[in-house]
Amino acid sequence: MEPWFDDVDDRPRDAAFFVESALDDLQCADVDLNRYEARRSARIADAVALARRNPEVYVHHTTDKDAVDQAVRAAVFDIALRLRCSEDYVRGVLFTAEQAMAHLPLLWQQARDGFVSMYLVGRTVGALARVRADVGASEEELDLEREAMRLIDQAASEWALSCPPAAFARRLRTLVDRLDPIGAAERHGRKVRERRVVVHEDEDGMSWFMAYIPTIEAIAAKRRLTSAAKHLQKHPDECRTRDQIRADLCSEWLRGIGTDKAVKTKIFVTIPIELLAAEREACRAAARQAELVGHGPIDPLTAKQLFLDAKAFRRVIIDPIRSVVVDMDRRSRRATQAQREWLILQHGTCARDGCNRLAQDADIDHKTPWASGGKTDINELRPLCPRDHVHRHLTRAIYRSRPDNSVQVITPTGHESKPTPHAPVTAPPF
Repeated sequence: MEPWFDDVDDRPRDAAFFVESALDDLQCADVDLNRYEARRSARIADAVALARRNPEVYVHHTTDKDAVDQAVRAAVFDIALRLRCSEDYVRGVLFTAEQAMAHLPLLWQQARDGFVSMYLVGRTVGALARVRADVGASEEELDLEREAMRLIDQAASEWALSCPPAAFARRLRTLVDRLDPIGAAERHGRKVRERRVVVHEDEDGMSWFMAYIPTIEAIAAKRRLTSAAKHLQKHPDECRTRDQIRADLCSEWLRGIGTDKAVKTKIFVTIPIELLAAEREACRAAARQAELVGHGPIDPLTAKQLFLDAKAFRRVIIDPIRSVVVDMDRRSRRATQAQREWLILQHGTCARDGCNRLAQDADIDHKTPWASGGKTDINELRPLCPRDHVHRHLTRAIYRSRPDNSVQVITPTGHESKPTPHAPVTAPPF
């Protein structure tokens, strides 16, 4: 194949030209991407604004005091279904776009032109919370708020064109610290009120357990874990690393292992009986896996350990009529504990297409509302997470059960959800 250049002496010059052209194209693509993301955010804000002005599209009773708020939540749900993303993501994009359009006109225009990413816009919107006046603030305090937001908009629109993200964030933080009308102590107090615990599922049956707590407490907690880990490492039979010991101790202490207050949490696990009797090689070849209901497969060793640690067992078979009460007729609106547990095993998560919230935390919904004559029979029940349960009863969205017990949603604007690719969890015979 002939080279793309003829003159050997022109190789460096020609190569530099092509590299420069490729990088110019990359910059153009980046501008196009920024412009698209800003336009997409604006379209989400426009759609929600239309729902806010016309709540009758989404809700039955527009005279209710919270009809507009419910219509906005329904619109966010509709958008999330159409874009195949989470409602929380849509809310985040919506908040960023609305705040930027209202308080950051210079930066927002640069984003619309493609010169600033929505990431930097989001960081700047987050900084506005630090200079926002409290509810019931005086006119003077409101003037200070508007002036601080103007200065942030002006500075951010300049830095965004010349600074990398880290330098942008550092300068923005310095500016906000100077403009913040409250002191460091009160800022810390506000952050303390946001403390929380988050569990993020990872791969291979592992998860990250994170706590947002004051720094001094986090340091003290790790020092205690380190001190205990050092002591345990002195044992001649100890083969774990210090990180592994710290992780094990953290889990054991929080679960109360070895104390009279050890946590007693009901975890639903389906374990094929052949998995318990199989040898290691047979387990690897087994077609069926143990399932932590609502989360996914777990490895054979963990499944066996759960089986050995269990204090009691509930017999669960494919035909639920032989093991649980399934028919209640009109005797009760509430599902029995046995019915609830069967639905948890059957579905694992909320029955609605695409929702991965655990069925264990869901509401039990009647396909035909109980007030309209519906029966509390197992075939007439389905788990819906609290959000979907509210949407089902307070909006015009239609929740339609399929023969496989999954639930399709038809929004008031005509969008129909698609079935989730994986099959629902079913209980194996024991």
